Amino acid sequence: MDSSMVSFLGNVFKLTTGTTLAQIAGIILIPVITRIYSPEFFGVNQLFISIAALIVGISSLSYDSTIMLPKHDEDSINIFALCTLWILGTSAVVGVIFIGFGDWFGDFFGAPAIVGYFIWLPFFVVLSSFFELLREWLSRRVKFGALSRGIVLNTASTKLIQIGGGLVAASPLGLILGNVGGTGLAVLFMLRELKDDVALLKTVTLKRMRELAIRYKDFAIYGSAGGVANSISLELPTFMLAYFFSPAILGYYALATMAVRLPMGMVGTAIAQVFYQKASEEKNRTGSVKAVIREVHTRLIAIGVFPFVVFVILAEDLFTFVFGMNWLTAGTYAQILAPWFFAVFIFTPISSLFGVLERQKGYLSFEIVTLCTWALIFYVGGTFGDPFFTLTLFSLCGMLIWGSKAVYLIRASGAGYRDSAFSLFRHLLLSVIVSLPLMFAVYMGLPLLILFGVAGITTVVYYLLLFFTDTLIRRELMEMLQGTIPMKYIDWRE
Repeated sequence: MDSSMVSFLGNVFKLTTGTTLAQIAGIILIPVITRIYSPEFFGVNQLFISIAALIVGISSLSYDSTIMLPKHDEDSINIFALCTLWILGTSAVVGVIFIGFGDWFGDFFGAPAIVGYFIWLPFFVVLSSFFELLREWLSRRVKFGALSRGIVLNTASTKLIQIGGGLVAASPLGLILGNVGGTGLAVLFMLRELKDDVALLKTVTLKRMRELAIRYKDFAIYGSAGGVANSISLELPTFMLAYFFSPAILGYYALATMAVRLPMGMVGTAIAQVFYQKASEEKNRTGSVKAVIREVHTRLIAIGVFPFVVFVILAEDLFTFVFGMNWLTAGTYAQILAPWFFAVFIFTPISSLFGVLERQKGYLSFEIVTLCTWALIFYVGGTFGDPFFTLTLFSLCGMLIWGSKAVYLIRASGAGYRDSAFSLFRHLLLSVIVSLPLMFAVYMGLPLLILFGVAGITTVVYYLLLFFTDTLIRRELMEMLQGTIPMKYIDWRE
């Protein structure tokens, strides 16, 4: 087997395994936050984050996506400097606009309460943009351990600051300052990792920055346009829910997405970062990424499908147990959105192929279609005044769009999509069969703790089946165990 494929999974495990306890701690803190802040406060915070995310998507003109691509680090550090200039300039303009015209934006979004918090927006944009920029640089330098710690620090410190702020005085400010402070601490930590690259800064020149800006101009033109469309489409549900429904409805949606995206997002982000680094390396080395896709994507489906099935079965029970009965509606929303969550999880990593294959025009086309679809769905759903109907349409269409995007990229790479489709069908069927006892337990109305126990047993069964039937995953786990457990205890693998 190609050693590069094994190193791929090794880097993924390096980026995820060491942070498991910290991730769990971050997830555990969410129920504390939901008992301090009301759904209305969550709604204001979500609107603030969505506005910032929209700006972050264009703050570097998508040049940050090219840091992985050059063969030489000297070129990448020049791109890093170019992105820095764009980020600082964009943030300054954002501060002038949103602070100067805050009342207008508050009326436009139907949330006048947010106006007093726009003072923090430029700071959050700068920090979030640098977080994404440093993520790309550390991935290029294969410093996945440092990147992992930065991600965990961001999550944990954000939650702790939000809890502290809420205990002092519960308001949207505590949630917003948590986001700003957590991201700032993570950025400071990740900047320390650049000490080994100080010598590269001597190679930064305006001339080379200009040459690279021209070389990757398609990223700035089509990539940025696609980034704008992508950012708007990602945040459009927030804006439309705020416009058509109450802040409480937006708060339920915010918790549903946050609670699911935190665990899935951390793992998915780790896989995406390693995939992008490996695909870029493979492209520079062999001119093709087919092997990476064939080895990785089918296994990503195999790993991700079972938690999705279990979540669909237990979503409402989980939310009421963890967050309290006031958040039952959020659990229903999460259950409705589960197909979309799953599609995003398994297809996000290969979406980096738009950059690796330099398919910026295709990226822009997909993002425009996505944006138009979301606008139509939320307009129709908002007009009917039914958030359940709206989110159901959103989830189903999201799954179809992400699936179409994946088919396009896999075909563009020359890998063929049949292996991925077969893996999806096979592991989805296996997941449903293994989870039948859990479905029966739910149908019988058994106590929640028993349901959790059954879910745990079925999870162990599924992943044991995966372990014994997938040689690459088994080999990688054995390689990891060799470093921590004496070989005499794992010789049975032979």
